[in-house]
Amino acid sequence: MRTVTAALCALGAIVAATVSTGAPATARTSTDLRVGTFNIVTVSADPGASGDRHVWKDRRGTIISQILGQGLDVVGIQEANQSTVYKSRLVGGSTQFLDLRNGLNAAGGHYALTSTASYNCVRAWSSNKCHYRNRAASGDNRILYNHDKLALIYRGAYRYPHQVPGKTARYLAWTVLRDRATGKEFLFTTTHLDPYSIPVRIQQWGDMIAKINSMKGSRPVIATGDFNTSKYSPYAATMLPAMESAGYGDTLGQRYRTNPTSLRAQSTRHAWVNSFNGFRRSVGGYGDDRASSTPRTGNGIDWIFASNSLPVREFEVVAAVDEGSMQLTGTIPSDHNMMRATLTLP
Repeated sequence: MRTVTAALCALGAIVAATVSTGAPATARTSTDLRVGTFNIVTVSADPGASGDRHVWKDRRGTIISQILGQGLDVVGIQEANQSTVYKSRLVGGSTQFLDLRNGLNAAGGHYALTSTASYNCVRAWSSNKCHYRNRAASGDNRILYNHDKLALIYRGAYRYPHQVPGKTARYLAWTVLRDRATGKEFLFTTTHLDPYSIPVRIQQWGDMIAKINSMKGSRPVIATGDFNTSKYSPYAATMLPAMESAGYGDTLGQRYRTNPTSLRAQSTRHAWVNSFNGFRRSVGGYGDDRASSTPRTGNGIDWIFASNSLPVREFEVVAAVDEGSMQLTGTIPSDHNMMRATLTLP
């Protein structure tokens, strides 16, 4: 194992990070990659739990089983709280993101985080009197990857220059991963854009595109996250085409205020269900017309974008829907439904 810094690579002038090169074997010429995005709801919101909205300890097992059940190779997580002050509300970790990683691996997974530090400080677990040290910490946005399949090449965190004063700082978490079997590399990112100010949200989205473009080089791009934006948001008329023009469009092929005549994904499951469920069991309250003869996509605010050249084999909104009653079954894991896609790297 050797170490490198991102400042020395073709990613450009970006945050330095220490990583493993993970030299690959050479067996395949292409690979299917299962990717996802999941806003898991911060543990700090536990006091608001009631009815079908459960505390983290009760939701954790369902989140773990959904990630493992989908066999995700890499997943972007939002609202994975980085503070250690909520340790008493956790099961097996000092922070929510460590609790999730530990739970996944205890259940048979092989997941690693691109950064285990809470803060970019000399004292990684506290922001009090912080003396800066880059640790690729990205707030409550985290990336989990299957280290048996993928090797970490570079990693980093980008704090958006546009922020809402007094609110949670918004970040882009990014990593370059390499498929161990083929040697193919790709850039994966996740983010949670500001929910309070539309002008700031649009600025952050523009910041994200510029940052990704400065890092991607010739690598395929997969950009995930909670964008707090649906295809019906007025500014989606600008931002969705901006993503496609930058080279990485929506994996469903959605357009502003319309359902596509044909979907980019070759097959879909529950694509008509919105990604935001609000802890409501009745799927009919947040889904599109699943019986339509034309392709239908829900009014989701979470997105998976991928390089336009990448085939999208499958897309799924992961929701335990009873098709007869149109109700969610079991413990509702979050107020967001996980989304996942299967992509083919060339």
